[in-house]
Parts: sequence; C-alpha cells; structure tokens
Amino acid sequence: MLTRPIIYRTKAILFLTTELESTSYILTDTIDSLSEATKQSKRLEWIKEKFEVPPYPTDLSDSSMIPDIISNQLSDKKQDIFECENCGRIAIQVGQTNHFKFYKPETDDTKGILGGQNLLPT
Repeated sequence: MLTRPIIYRTKAILFLTTELESTSYILTDTIDSLSEATKQSKRLEWIKEKFEVPPYPTDLSDSSMIPDIISNQLSDKKQDIFECENCGRIAIQVGQTNHFKFYKPETDDTKGILGGQNLLPT
C-alpha cells in the first residue's frame, strides 16, 4: 500500500516565558560585548569567539550580526512546532531532541492555526 507523506509546511517555535528574562539579559550583554570589542579594535577576535570562522563572514556590519546572535541564543531554548496542512495535527518537539509529540485537533476549524488562520469564528 502506497501512503502519501505528511507535509508540514507551517512551522513555528515554542519559547517558554520562563526563559524570556534570562535570554533577554544574555542577548543584551552579548550585543554590548560586541560594541565594546569594536571600540577596543577587537571585533575580529569577538567574531571568532562567538561564531565559527570560517565559514562565518567577518566583514558583516554589527547590525547584520544581530539576527545571528539572537539565533544562537535561542537555538538551545526553543522547540519547533509543525502543523500538518492536510489534517491540522500539531507536532511539538520534545526538548532539544529529534522526537515529537503529536496532537490532533478536537475540531476541524483549527486547521491553519499556526499560520494565523481560523482564529476567529466565521
């Protein structure tokens, strides 16, 4: 029997509010340390300490590195969430593993909820 693969096109991340404050402080401190390293002409050393050089480019502007700084800080604190476009089933990553727990919607009107669809009654 040939089965059709489940397609998860809608992806989101789960970030615990308990991590928000500490992560905010870490991000602020990291960005401040970049600014300080730049002032002290130690920017290249800072980049090599925070990123894998190469392949990470060393000629980016400070503002261009901000999304990478944020990604690095969030990568071990977030969980991925996927929604099946066919049935609306939700898959939530278990911690930082490659395992997922699956949840089936109680009603059909929640399909597309991760994409912001069907949030209000019609």
